[in-house]
Amino acid sequence: MNATELLTSAFLSMRAHLLRSLLTMLGIFIGVASIIAIVAIGKGGQNAVVSTLENNQLRQTIEIVPRELVVPGIPQPGQILSFSNEDFDIARQFQGVLQVAETLYGQAAVSAGRQSANLMLEGGPDYLNGLANFSVIQGRMFTNGDVLTHQNVALLSQQAALQLFGRENVVGQSLVVGGQTLQVIGVTASTEPSLLNGILGGGAVYLPYTTLEGIFPNWTASEMDIAVQPGVSVPELSQRIVTALNIHAHSAEAFETSAGFLQGIEKLIGTITNILTLVIGAVAGIALVVGGVGVMNIMLVSVTERTQEIGIRMSLGATKSAIVWQFLFESMMLTATGGLLGIVFGVLVTIIVRAAFHFPVAVSWQVSIGAFLFSALIGLVCGLYPALKASRLLPVDALRYE
Repeated sequence: MNATELLTSAFLSMRAHLLRSLLTMLGIFIGVASIIAIVAIGKGGQNAVVSTLENNQLRQTIEIVPRELVVPGIPQPGQILSFSNEDFDIARQFQGVLQVAETLYGQAAVSAGRQSANLMLEGGPDYLNGLANFSVIQGRMFTNGDVLTHQNVALLSQQAALQLFGRENVVGQSLVVGGQTLQVIGVTASTEPSLLNGILGGGAVYLPYTTLEGIFPNWTASEMDIAVQPGVSVPELSQRIVTALNIHAHSAEAFETSAGFLQGIEKLIGTITNILTLVIGAVAGIALVVGGVGVMNIMLVSVTERTQEIGIRMSLGATKSAIVWQFLFESMMLTATGGLLGIVFGVLVTIIVRAAFHFPVAVSWQVSIGAFLFSALIGLVCGLYPALKASRLLPVDALRYE
């Protein structure tokens, strides 16, 4: 029998016992789908952090945060995060620094008419658009004049606009934050995958930091933003500024750049991903072994059921190797099909995660191909014994079998 005939025979055998074949594939299906989904989610998180790091390195900006921040920009209960006026003066003294400003972060209730939502608030300088991972797609960014005069203006992310107004075209509308009415002057869209956007859902309000300080006077600066002159080495200057701030704070670890924090997050995500991959890999491996045992069991049953067919084929001249390959192809078809369906389901899970939680995912096609080949290998190994058993039947005994 040639390859085409072997594949046709394997397909017809699967179709003849469709339910049994599907149940046999289940272990392989679960194992492969688990590996694809977990690796894609973990890899996506790593890629998002790396992308943010690379974009920060391309900008002529420095972002410095207190090291005790658990998540940059999100104050924890009872935590005091602040920069003193002296800290900002220290940063301004360095050659190559164009401008130093503060950024405030926090969460608060935001309302528009009858709709309200608990959103992230970010109060920053007029060049915030060059620091954050977004672009203004409607309206305008607030200006330095808006910052200096404490204007009650704000920009909404697309997600926040949909939450509050049910549409994205909201320029000119009003919203209320902390009892203060603000006019919406623009709408922003994310320009790159963001891990925090994925966690927080992307609903955010951006406004001048002076305005946010007036609304919440107890909030303190959570980040120092520094605009750097073109041609100046950002990594070198940022290290010098951080060192000076730490000396002023009498602590070697009081402050760090957000890039340093993100690198720590990247390592943490990498470690968590590796651990999860090992754990899920072990579970998936058990599922594959169980699936392989199930395949071997079903193939042994198939050999018993088709004993007379084997005898007829042998009496008509079929060689032992032809019988072996026939059953090996059937076994491999079962496991490879289960692996392929597992890959499809795993990819669907990642698509659902991306759409539902706005979380970056990255399907690894190398892992997918490896999982498919490994599932076919399981079929080859677990189908070998039943195939050899079938080839060793004597034609006379096989024809007499009932």
